[in-house]
Amino acid sequence: KNIPRKPTRFSCFLPRTQELIMIKNKKKLLVSGSEHFNQKPKKGIQLLQEKNLLATPMDNNQVAKWLRENPKLDKKMIGEFVSDRKNVDLLDSFVRTFHFQGLRLDEALRLYLEAFRLPGEAPVIHRLLETFTEYWHKSNGTPFANSDACFALAYAVIMLNTDQHNHNVRKQNVP
Repeated sequence: KNIPRKPTRFSCFLPRTQELIMIKNKKKLLVSGSEHFNQKPKKGIQLLQEKNLLATPMDNNQVAKWLRENPKLDKKMIGEFVSDRKNVDLLDSFVRTFHFQGLRLDEALRLYLEAFRLPGEAPVIHRLLETFTEYWHKSNGTPFANSDACFALAYAVIMLNTDQHNHNVRKQNVP
């Protein structure tokens, strides 16, 4: 005899109501943390640590991943936060979230600078580029003899881009 079988439940892989509520609450906390970060980065990080969404003490790898993967964050604030002298280890972790192997220096630089807004101060730009070029050189090596050569080219590319596209730069040598 054919005994009718109960159909397999496709919804067995769907989250239950309680799980959906937890996911929704977590998302609200992440949005709130992002909004706080966009006002004051330290406050946003602290809020997420208090809600156990980020580790306490701060895990630089976890925070770097959050900074890279969160589209709600203000890129200007990301740039200011990772470039802070107090966050050198975080900057190192942030740079290591990129995969530069096999990319030309200009391609990697574009990928890197799309993740945040470059602050305007020369020492800050120097710190951001130095960390970037050291990691890029470790990932690729050739054609540069050392990371200082990478740094010189990356800095020159940024200065040329600024001269070309920033209307506040005084035009020199214009025919």
